[in-house]
Amino acid sequence: MKNKEIVVFFGAAGGGRAYCQHTGELPDFFIDNDSKKWGSFINGKEICSPDILSSRAIKKVVITSGYVKDIYPQILSYGIDEEKVSPAPKALLGLHPFSSEENRKETAEKLDKLMLALKDDKSLVSVGGTALGFVRDGDFITWDIDMDFFAPLHAKDEIFSILEKFKYLPEYEQESIKATLFLDNGMSIPFSIDFFDVSSEIYIDRFEDYSWKWPTTMFSKCVKIEIHGKQMNVPSPPAEYLSKIYGETWSTPNPDFGYSDYAGEISS
Repeated sequence: MKNKEIVVFFGAAGGGRAYCQHTGELPDFFIDNDSKKWGSFINGKEICSPDILSSRAIKKVVITSGYVKDIYPQILSYGIDEEKVSPAPKALLGLHPFSSEENRKETAEKLDKLMLALKDDKSLVSVGGTALGFVRDGDFITWDIDMDFFAPLHAKDEIFSILEKFKYLPEYEQESIKATLFLDNGMSIPFSIDFFDVSSEIYIDRFEDYSWKWPTTMFSKCVKIEIHGKQMNVPSPPAEYLSKIYGETWSTPNPDFGYSDYAGEISS
């Protein structure tokens, strides 16, 4: 059976598990760049080295990881045809804490308390999918898996300290802060905070292969939207920001949105 074409999921961490849970699909094998995982199993399917791509006939490779920028060319380097490779939609690579209205309300309340702990000139601004849901739907997107924020650079250390006080487990990751908001029912919601310098006229925003050049005032002079009775900050003007991130169809819900669907410029 070695000549049988196999289906492979590239990414054997939380994204791979979540993709299986949401779709009900299982691969013939998982593969991962972390050699410590090789030989272990997810749902009865073995985790192997990516080298299996050169030794077996491949029917399909699904990228079940957020590191598409690095993984996609790696797969092609094994001689796999492009049409056999598909990144999973972002919404399928994590849990969906916002599918519950109760969770959405509690998240808004906890974010409001976090905002109140910061002065106006140090507050968080919702961006990315978080801002998209607030502006388009007046709520969190039910299939979103995390939250995204910007904040002024001069507030970075203070924000970290407050996140520690709230027990949100903050960690510095390059120029960003990663943390986790915990709900009373045990659900956890990861979020990230990137920082802009209010003294600069322009802020260069980068994500995966994409980049955007924003006027810093888009975030330093943000606008507020009421979400579950709480005031949340979003970039100003919201429609201009969202159209440049998600394209002119940003106001149409798209649960299948993937890492290749952004409207930013491709970084060199």
